[in-house]
Amino acid sequence: MGARLERARRALTVGRVAHQSGLRRILAEIGVAGHRDATREGARAFRQGLEELGTTFIKLGQLLSSRPDLLPDVYIEELGGLVDDVPPVPFAEIESVLREDFGEGAFVSLDPEPLATASIAQTHRGLLATGQDVVVKVRRPGIVEQVDLDLAVLRSTVRIASRHSESARRVQLEDLADELEIHLRAELDFVEEAHNAELVRKLVEPFEGLVVPRVIRPYVTERTLVLERIVGVKVAAEHGVEPERAAGLAREFFRAYVFQVVVEGVYHADPHQGNVLLTDDGRLALLDFGLLGRLDEDTRTGLALLLLAVAQNRADDVADLVIALSLTSTRSDQAGFVQDVRRKLPRFHHRPLAAIESGRVLADLQRAAIRRDVRLPTSFALVGKTLAQADSIARLLDPELDPVALIEEQSLEVMTRELEHRLEPNRFAAYAFTQLAPLIGLPRRVAHLVSELEQGTLTLGVHPTGLDELEHNLRSIANRVGAALIVGALLLASSLLVRAHAVEWLGAVGFCLAAVLGLYMIWKIIRTPGEL
Repeated sequence: MGARLERARRALTVGRVAHQSGLRRILAEIGVAGHRDATREGARAFRQGLEELGTTFIKLGQLLSSRPDLLPDVYIEELGGLVDDVPPVPFAEIESVLREDFGEGAFVSLDPEPLATASIAQTHRGLLATGQDVVVKVRRPGIVEQVDLDLAVLRSTVRIASRHSESARRVQLEDLADELEIHLRAELDFVEEAHNAELVRKLVEPFEGLVVPRVIRPYVTERTLVLERIVGVKVAAEHGVEPERAAGLAREFFRAYVFQVVVEGVYHADPHQGNVLLTDDGRLALLDFGLLGRLDEDTRTGLALLLLAVAQNRADDVADLVIALSLTSTRSDQAGFVQDVRRKLPRFHHRPLAAIESGRVLADLQRAAIRRDVRLPTSFALVGKTLAQADSIARLLDPELDPVALIEEQSLEVMTRELEHRLEPNRFAAYAFTQLAPLIGLPRRVAHLVSELEQGTLTLGVHPTGLDELEHNLRSIANRVGAALIVGALLLASSLLVRAHAVEWLGAVGFCLAAVLGLYMIWKIIRTPGEL
């Protein structure tokens, strides 16, 4: 009972903030309920509402900022400025957590002033008993319980929306909720973040211009993480690095992210300006590994080929690869999507370098896909956002960076690595067996089919598809006919009661009820375009 009451209270809070933010206007501007031009005011109210609701909703906003297929540009831009900055936890509570996890003598000193405070954790500078200068990251007390509560409220809302809204199903709201939960659970577990940091450190070893702070073991628990301290400043346009070195660093940074995505299939998924430092020795340090993107083998290969096709301006190949990665149905307009790609892709070639944005290409593909009812995997959105962020950081170092040309330059290296990857003895043997197994069983299946034909026992099953709209229309017709019959019956019964001068008040109630039902039906018919 207590948990239900807490969920109800939180749901009321969320509803209040949504109402104050102008939820109806926001839903119309993003195309979920009605149609209205997107405005900066609506986008700002949406961002401020998410910030007021706290951790879970801030993370939801950050996730939505990677979905240009769901939100207009002005909303994407506004969500890019989400502030995850909260009052610090009292230092005594931080010390208490560290004592419980590491004992009394682990730290010689710990700075009471936090280096940064966020809704999930805050960080302090510390000095270990070994004399090493470190950064200590501590999870905020009570944050796990708050996230659990918020996720329960969101899950209930999404289930209701998906049952009653075609738009909610089309934009895959339940998949979005799943992705949000996966990301939040990962960010709350610092053991997983430590593993992520060590993994990314290994991935970027070939790139001399990049550095990842070392995890200081054994100082790792689910709620605390100790990392090597790296001194640096945020990357800015006035970075002070000589132009030739800056250009080389920008190229290496962007190439490292393309390499992580298309070759390794594992990548640091949050390279925004606050998570990348320019160090004193002229390298780029990557920070914060709570969010790591992971791709299955087939999706990784498809994205590698897709990026190469984009770089080489092969529109038909781009469309085919996107469709191969996506979920399509009988309602998907694949031919229309191909035409959209043919029209959009050439815009990103033979243009001034400053006008080329790799993330914009993938964003345009996402919008074209959802408009044609081609459902891209959620991993596509995160890859697009990651490359867009990496692109923007690289451009601060070198405004003339050409990301499309860089991807094309890497094409030979990517294909060579892909070939080596596939020809590894174990992988090749597993692939060959997977492909040959159906062929080996083919003669037996053909013999079985011929035998059933001879005996007259062959049965065929037909599973109709694409009938959702027909079923919806039939239900709508049945509901309206049923409602009309009820209204007619109420009018007839009420008339008989009044004429018989028996229980006249009940007849009046019947007339009123029939009037209300009739008006409601007329309103529903008027609101349903094309069905009047």
